[in-house]
This record gives sequence, structure tokens and C-alpha cells, in this order.
Amino acid sequence: MFKKSIRTKIVAYTFSIMLIVSVLFSLISLYNLFSLRSFFINSSKNVFAIQANHYLEDEVKSYARIIEANLNIKEKMCASTVNFLSNAKDPTKYIPNIYTVTSRDLNIKGIAMLDKNFSIIYSYPKGATFEGAINQIKAGEYKRFSNNDYFVDFYLEKDKNAYFSFLFPFKDEGYILFEIDPSGIFSILQSAQIRPMSDKYLWMTDHKGVLVFDPKVKEHPLITLKDHVDLTNPENGDKLAYLMRNFILKGKTGTSSYTFRGVEKYVGYTSIPKTGWGLGLTLPINSLMEDVTRLNKQINSKTILMLGIFSFFSVITILIALFFSMWASNKIVKPILDATNTINSIIMGDVSKRITYESNDELGELVKSVNNLMDALAQTLANLGDITLKKESEDD
Repeated sequence: MFKKSIRTKIVAYTFSIMLIVSVLFSLISLYNLFSLRSFFINSSKNVFAIQANHYLEDEVKSYARIIEANLNIKEKMCASTVNFLSNAKDPTKYIPNIYTVTSRDLNIKGIAMLDKNFSIIYSYPKGATFEGAINQIKAGEYKRFSNNDYFVDFYLEKDKNAYFSFLFPFKDEGYILFEIDPSGIFSILQSAQIRPMSDKYLWMTDHKGVLVFDPKVKEHPLITLKDHVDLTNPENGDKLAYLMRNFILKGKTGTSSYTFRGVEKYVGYTSIPKTGWGLGLTLPINSLMEDVTRLNKQINSKTILMLGIFSFFSVITILIALFFSMWASNKIVKPILDATNTINSIIMGDVSKRITYESNDELGELVKSVNNLMDALAQTLANLGDITLKKESEDD
């Protein structure tokens, strides 16, 4: 019973200590692993967000420069046309031919000659009304574009399509109006959706913050001026309204985030010089998070692999702990058992046995003491034997 009990206790104590150490080490390692995983995921989100913001801001400025250049080309060609017509005795003879060329190259919808009260003197092509442009001009809704002309912001004509115009003073008390179809500019806006990271898209507002073009995306259909979606209205999102009023319509450039029709988005924003148009390049946050999700899956797979490795080494550690505890118990128990057997031999009368164990520890001292005891007993018994023999000889 003693033999089994002490061996069991030693194995249990040693194994328990090593198991506790192993478990603590595993828990600390797992904590560090999951902390590192969380750090990488959060860092990746921040990095993706920062990169997206810089990317959106840089690209929206590039699109703004393209649109500005497109407008400047249209304005310069219109100005050249006005200079040519100013030298003509009868400008109306040349306007049809000019329209044929400019309608193709500049997307000009019509050309009109106006008097000083902005009434139409002559227009081409036939049937063009210019009513939206003239109403805008009479309401004072136009601004100087260059030293030679004025810019009339987006308006709706009778065909329910949006147009903008350039208004040039002509001769003494008249004007020439070039009404322009913005489809060429809208094509530039649509090109953002066919480039890399195609979930992003461009939208544009007039100088009042009303959407002129917002392409068809997952959360809404195509939005144009006739839908009259005013982004400065808090009903379309408080943050977006604040962004429009305090940044975009004031000609500022930057990045931000907002929610429109239930979808969270990043946006790079700017404005088109001399027009007041607001331009935004938007990327839904969910689209950006897809990259983070892919990275998260990769990190999770690596985490599972690391957990497997930890589990494997934990099992190995437990087996080593079990082996070591059994080995340690043998090292401790064997000398004790030998001492017990030796003492039992004394009881049985055999004093010739000795314990074989050499060590400088406490067990070594115990074994040495038992062996010394056996030597002393053997010597005592030998002396007693000699005395007995001598006594018997004297008696004889």
C-alpha cells in the first residue's frame, strides 16, 4: 500500500505541476495570438480606410480636372465662334453650319441670338425653345465664367432633360446663347464605374446641391436633375447635408463618410471651378470591408493552424510531463523501496544486503545511513558470534 501510495502521489504532484505550467503557457500564448489577430484586423481596417480616403481624394481631383478641361474647351470654341460671328454681316447664315459641327464635337443642343431683354431673335435648330435657359438668365441664375462670357447652371428644358449654357455678349446690346447637352460630361462620370474597384462611382450636383447625375447602383436607380434630390436637405442624411453646405458647395476638397438611403459610404469630394458644381467619388464601406473580410478569413485560417500547432505541442508536453513524473517517481521511490526491503531482510535475519544508490541529495544520505546501519549490525552480530563461540569453548 505504501509503495503504491507514494508512487501515485509523486506522479500526481509532478504531473499536476507540469500540466499547470503547460496550461498557463498555452493560455498566455493563445491570449497573445488572439490579441495579435485582433490588432491585425483592426489595423487592416484602418489601413484600408486611410488608403481608400487618399485614393478617393486623389481620383476625384483627377476627374474634376478632366471635367474642368472639357468645359474650358467648350467655352473656348464657343468664344471663337462668337468672334467669327461678330465679323459677319449676317450671322444667321453661318449658325446652321456652325451648329452642325459643334453639336457633334461639343454636344451643343442649340444656338440662339438674344436681344438685350433676353428675348430670342433667332435660334437653331428649329423647334428649340431655350425656355429653361432664358428663365434661368432672367432670374439672375448665372455667373461669370471668363472675361468674355457667363455660365448658366443646370436647368430643365421642356424635354425634361438637363442642360447648361454659355452666354456671350454679342455686338452692342445682344447675346449669343450656346445650350449644351451634358451627356459628354456624364460619360466622364460613368467611366468611374468601369475602372478598378468598380463599386465606386461619381455623382455631381449643381451649385445649389441638387443632384444632376447619380448613376444607377445597388441601392438606387439613376438620379438626374428632374428627380430633384437636394443633398443639402437633412432628409437625405444629416451628415451629407452638413458636408454639402459647409464643404463641397464652398469649394473645398477632402474625404469623409456619410449614409445615403441606408448605405454607409466613403467619399472623396471637390468642386468644379467657375461652375459651383459639386463632385463626389463614392465607395460603399461594405465594398471596402470585403477586402478586410478576405484578410480576416486568411487571419482566421492562420489562427486555426496555430491553434492546431498549440494543441499538438500541448499533447506532447502532457506526455512528456507524464513520462517525467513517472521517471522522477522511480528515482525517488526505488531507493526508499530498497531501504524497506533491506530493513525487512534485517528482520528476517539477513544483514548482508546493501542498497545501491549514489547521490548527494537527501535520499543519498538516507541510503548511506541505512547501509551504515547494516554494516554496524553485521559487525555487532559478528562480535556476538565471536563472544558466543568463546564462551562455549570456555564451558567445555
